Amino acid sequence: MEKIRLLGITLLVMTSQAMTSTQALAAAGEPIAPLTESSQTEPLLTVAPQPVTDWLTLDGTVSAIHQGTVAAQTSGRVSRMLVDVNDEVQAGQPLLEISGKEQFAAVTGAEARLARAQAQQVEAERQLARFQALIAKGVITRAQLDNAQATDRAARAEVNAADAALTQAREAYGYTRILAPYAGVVTKRLVELGETVAPGTPLLSGFSLDELRVEVELPQSALTLAGQPADVQVLLPDGKTVTPAKLTRFNYADSQSHAFRLRLDLPPHTAGVLPGMWLKVQLKQGERLVLQVPVRALLRQGEFNGVYLQQPAGWALTPVRVGHCLVGQCEILAGLQAGDTLAPDAWAQQQEAAHE
Repeated sequence: MEKIRLLGITLLVMTSQAMTSTQALAAAGEPIAPLTESSQTEPLLTVAPQPVTDWLTLDGTVSAIHQGTVAAQTSGRVSRMLVDVNDEVQAGQPLLEISGKEQFAAVTGAEARLARAQAQQVEAERQLARFQALIAKGVITRAQLDNAQATDRAARAEVNAADAALTQAREAYGYTRILAPYAGVVTKRLVELGETVAPGTPLLSGFSLDELRVEVELPQSALTLAGQPADVQVLLPDGKTVTPAKLTRFNYADSQSHAFRLRLDLPPHTAGVLPGMWLKVQLKQGERLVLQVPVRALLRQGEFNGVYLQQPAGWALTPVRVGHCLVGQCEILAGLQAGDTLAPDAWAQQQEAAHE
């Protein structure tokens, strides 16, 4: 820290000496050299107030919109574990398998019952066809024909019932293979290989990385600021900003913090954001006038921030207090005023001053 202070003092002393030498040359009547060579090739900067948006910055936590726990829908023993914690899975990918001998036997029995019902239906249709031919000849009575028609309808109903039972058995057998409901990451493994599970037993937990949201605790004083997504922006880890696709504000406050929950749905597949991260959320409060300079016009050495300010006798390295920087522009909180003229490139100006 002491080295940084000494470096700033050294830069100020060098600038003061340069200004003193320039003033002495002017007093002696000797011509003064041009301010800089860069001033002849690159236009100087004139500080002027610029309107900027005034933001209220809050901290938010990233969470997944789709997250949950898959549970067993049938009973059996865990026979295969196909994924583990932190594994990335695709939608429909097998996660684990449960022993399904009983379920497979139920499928086989349902198939056999369906085949028997279909055979009985074929026989009932043939019997009905024969009776319809005989009734025209008067060989059988009307009651016998009605009985044959009822038998045919009953056989068709048996086929439908057997087919439904087969569908149910196949569905139960499919429950022995647990599939991922969506693409994402496995976060918890709640069973081990060989354990016996029953319907409702939690198996694995996870979340999807495709759709994320940021949750913010909104104070009562800022309740009117979160009106629509266009008034909110989220600062990503790479420095970029993104406007939320959807904004949801809870209509009740927390009983302890008295803050309102604000949910901001990020655009799908937002890069560089993962659940559990802290992100800065900015709410638009209005506009104000500030003094801004490009980052190239700032000379930064540790804790020292300065600009080369044009004076009647030459350039003066002037310390400034820098505020928030965004998109290559830095806010100047103190040290400059409107109308000041600056060197566009502070480092180039420093090198030229060192050669003089």
